[in-house]
Amino acid sequence: MDFLVDFFSAYGYLGMGFMAFLSGSVLPLTSEVLMIILMGMGLNTFGLVLVSTIGNTIGGVTCYYTGRIVSKERVARLFRVSDRRMHQADRIINRYGYWASFLSFVPLIGTAILLTLGVMRADTVKVTAIMMLGKFLRYLLVGLSYVGFAGLFSFPKDDV
Repeated sequence: MDFLVDFFSAYGYLGMGFMAFLSGSVLPLTSEVLMIILMGMGLNTFGLVLVSTIGNTIGGVTCYYTGRIVSKERVARLFRVSDRRMHQADRIINRYGYWASFLSFVPLIGTAILLTLGVMRADTVKVTAIMMLGKFLRYLLVGLSYVGFAGLFSFPKDDV
């Protein structure tokens, strides 16, 4: 654990972006905990929100393009996405279309949604833009819950 703390304190924003990328891909990782740790270490919250959003979106785009180049059955088998998760993703996509990419930040089902959108060859620009918005709002919520609105932009807090 000390190695990870040393790594992320040394690489700060770059480390956060890399972790967000990994957690946005098919790997079942979480980046929110690291974001909170880095905020506690003094890194700028809004900077972390932006870097996390970009890294996580790039990870999500890799899921989407993986779905574009492989069949749905291979996706489920290669990435061990359960039939239940794939059916959930299908239902969401059939109902909401590319807007389902907004939910790509949801653990497990988000990956299945992006893989399925890729298989279905949904509009890349729309999927990416909506996915990025969802990921941004998630990281913004994490940042706001940690520092509050004033702390998001490093405004001084009143000592009342």
